[in-house]
Amino acid sequence: MQQLSGMDTMFIHQESVRTPMHITAVMIYDPATAPEQPVRFKHILETFGNNLHKSPLFRRKLATVPLQLDEPYWIEDGKFDLEHHVRHVALPKPGD
Repeated sequence: MQQLSGMDTMFIHQESVRTPMHITAVMIYDPATAPEQPVRFKHILETFGNNLHKSPLFRRKLATVPLQLDEPYWIEDGKFDLEHHVRHVALPKPGD
């Protein structure tokens, strides 16, 4: 368990439906970079899964203190689901 920094807490307090403060990443995989085999989503998930131990940050979730008497904390997410965070979106045909 680790308490959020003042800067992170500020972002949490400023977030609303009209002002989302979260970010995401978009990754495009070029099949030409892996000519010996096709790039498959299950391999991408496996690569991410095999490297999660390198940073505990990726397996945390936010926990608020009852009655908001203190700033929020990062806690280990015991129900972490990699497939909830890494999504596969295919291009319409003729894309792959």
